[in-house]
Amino acid sequence: RERASLPGAQGVVIYASWLLLFVRLVMPRGAAPTKKASPKAAKKAVAKPVDPVTASVKSVLAQLKKSSVDDTAREILLTSARATLPLEQENRAPMHEQVMTWVREQLLVQEQQAAEALSKANASLSSIDAERAQLAAAVAKAQEGRDRAEEKLKSATAVTVERLAALDAQREVDAAGVAARREKEVAAEAVLKVRESVEGIQAALSELMGGTVEEKQVKKQVQKVCTFLKKAEGFDSALLSTLPPILQKPASAMSQFEQSAATAAVDWLKARIAKLNEELGGAQAAVREAETGLTTLVGLEKSHAEATAAEEAASQAVSTAVDALEAAEKAVSDFDAATEERRSERTVAEGTLAEAKAAVSEFEKLRMRSQKVVDVEMGDAEAVQPTALPVEMACDETM
Repeated sequence: RERASLPGAQGVVIYASWLLLFVRLVMPRGAAPTKKASPKAAKKAVAKPVDPVTASVKSVLAQLKKSSVDDTAREILLTSARATLPLEQENRAPMHEQVMTWVREQLLVQEQQAAEALSKANASLSSIDAERAQLAAAVAKAQEGRDRAEEKLKSATAVTVERLAALDAQREVDAAGVAARREKEVAAEAVLKVRESVEGIQAALSELMGGTVEEKQVKKQVQKVCTFLKKAEGFDSALLSTLPPILQKPASAMSQFEQSAATAAVDWLKARIAKLNEELGGAQAAVREAETGLTTLVGLEKSHAEATAAEEAASQAVSTAVDALEAAEKAVSDFDAATEERRSERTVAEGTLAEAKAAVSEFEKLRMRSQKVVDVEMGDAEAVQPTALPVEMACDETM
């Protein structure tokens, strides 16, 4: 008959309940159904050394329990194998040989799966050195970036300190400069005030000579002009004494001498105004010179502000570089943890493959065994005897 397969996987589906009768008919002489051992017998059995056949059967059955087939198929496979594995070649019926074939196929499938799992685990570790080297290089690069950022921060801090010191020193100088500037501003304001007074007298004198002053205001305006000229430093006193009667006349009524005297007064006022303009220019220049120190202070304040901003940017760069370094170091740590897990998986895969190979080896010993009948103990409570195949076996072929 063609070989059957387990539902849902490569495995065993043994024929139906009629096979039980067939196996019992072909069961070798002396073989008897397994009897349940008494507690005393079980204790004695445990005490006995386990013979090689029992050990081999246990090894194979333990491996079959790991089969990936569904629970029902696995139970059928285990029950059939438990009844068949202890039999020598001479005592196996064709159906027993079929069971041996199916068991062998399952063991080889498990061995292949274990080998593939180990190959996959080894592949996952094959590039570990290169991957870790890349991560280590990233850490080194991040460390260099942090060191550069810290060096820039150090330089920026030094510049900030230097410019702050210059600013503080200039502030002390500027305090004196402010006082000096104010003093010069006061002097300039005084000159300006005098010039405005002289210009006012000059205008009044011109109005008198032009005859544009009201008659009732002439005397008062003449007195104003003469009083100013009397107080003015450097004005000719002889000329001053002749001016009051002269200025009370309109220019058309003045004699040539009188016009000359009035004109001399006007010229003196013009000269005085010119001199005051020079003095005012000098005073204003002194004010501008005093302001130079203040302009320097503004420049230093701006320079210090720029240095402070650069220092803050450098500090932020250090923080960013430190974060990058921590991330790189964490990546290495995570990689090491993952590597350890992969190595653990490989160790498990190696153990699984070793167990699968050992089970295949033990199965081959059982398959090739002949001319010797032994009792196979399958636990502390009962021994495994050559028995008929289970009634619960399912069939997916037409008889």
